[in-house]
Amino acid sequence: MRYGLMVLVVLILQGCATKLADDQHEKLMDYGMFNSKKIEIKNSETSKTYVTITYLNPISHELITQESEKFIVGTYMATGDGSFEKVTLGGFKVNGSDENLTVTPLPQEAPLLKLVSSTNAWTNYVLVQAPKTEQIKMEFSFENDQSKRVTTNFQKDY
Repeated sequence: MRYGLMVLVVLILQGCATKLADDQHEKLMDYGMFNSKKIEIKNSETSKTYVTITYLNPISHELITQESEKFIVGTYMATGDGSFEKVTLGGFKVNGSDENLTVTPLPQEAPLLKLVSSTNAWTNYVLVQAPKTEQIKMEFSFENDQSKRVTTNFQKDY
């Protein structure tokens, strides 16, 4: 009886101790969520712009090379009437500079979007690449349709 009870307790503890993120895809999603910032911009009483920025460099994957700082920016505007309008962001800067910055639109089937957990069909995505920096803290900023600058910070994992 004691032996059976002890085996049962060990099995329960072992089951509780297994990690849910053993699957490689789950680990990628965890890193993607941890390195994402969500921003809500109120345009009017019935219209909001939603922006999600994911810093890709901490994700260990063959699609992520380390020669530049990479961010995926997703945007959509909810108008309150059930429609979604395309949002145009611009003036991207990393650490206050737009020098050598590239912005590339990403189609919905882009392989990089599989690394971001919050992708959806109504969001427009761009890949923003900046020159590699050794700074641990990075400032990412952009301008929205009303020419207002929005800033958020990311920190590298070392």
